[in-house]
Amino acid sequence: MAKSEQQRQKKLARKKAKDRQKKQQIARQKQQLASLTGKMSAASNGRILHCMVGEFDQGMGSVVLARQAPSGLAAIAIFLLDTYCLGVKDIIATCRNPSEWGEVLQGMADRQGLKAVRPGIARGLVEATAEYAESLGLSPHPDYPKAQLLWGDVEAESVAGLYEFGRNGKPCYVAGPHDDAATQSLILGKLDKNLGRGNYNFVLGGPADGFSLLGSTFGEEDWGDDGVDDDDYEDEDDDPSSVVLGRVESRRIESDE
Repeated sequence: MAKSEQQRQKKLARKKAKDRQKKQQIARQKQQLASLTGKMSAASNGRILHCMVGEFDQGMGSVVLARQAPSGLAAIAIFLLDTYCLGVKDIIATCRNPSEWGEVLQGMADRQGLKAVRPGIARGLVEATAEYAESLGLSPHPDYPKAQLLWGDVEAESVAGLYEFGRNGKPCYVAGPHDDAATQSLILGKLDKNLGRGNYNFVLGGPADGFSLLGSTFGEEDWGDDGVDDDDYEDEDDDPSSVVLGRVESRRIESDE
């Protein structure tokens, strides 16, 4: 084979290798962007479109953050907070067409009294709420670390004096309409273990969480797990499968009034 032909073949092989590497890189990027972590990370430096905090009814309210994603979509993280006890109770994290998102946000603002706030205050509220719940032995929603990526370089500001954590000086678990007996037993068991009976309050019949109102707008893929992680239970007594459901009904409901 002539020398010029060998050089041509080597050049062609190098080009094919570069093309193959480029395709592999694009495939990895697409795979990363298909995950929640990838979506939130990709938009973490985007322009902030909305940052809002809702009114808190019985300790329950939402924090909304939306940023411009590289794709042109709006990357959205909605944190459902329970400042009385549970911390980051639920999360919606997704990407949507900006015009579609604008309609959803308007509906949320009307129902939940959302007001624009500084991003630092919003992040400070989310993190302070999570820290309060963790001090009670309650973990945030499993998707919390992923949704938090959307804050990017926003520095959390102190919300001391702006929001109350607990109710009348005590943690207060307000069981909502979607908290079944098993969920209630699970949470009460953790509070008993970490605080002791009598050091917190428990109230049945809490308000709708507001997220149920968004069910027709956001698909199931936008929602995380149910927030209960079986790995949190290290011994048989704490295993959710061993909870005696009747203990919720037989428990004395403590009043904080």
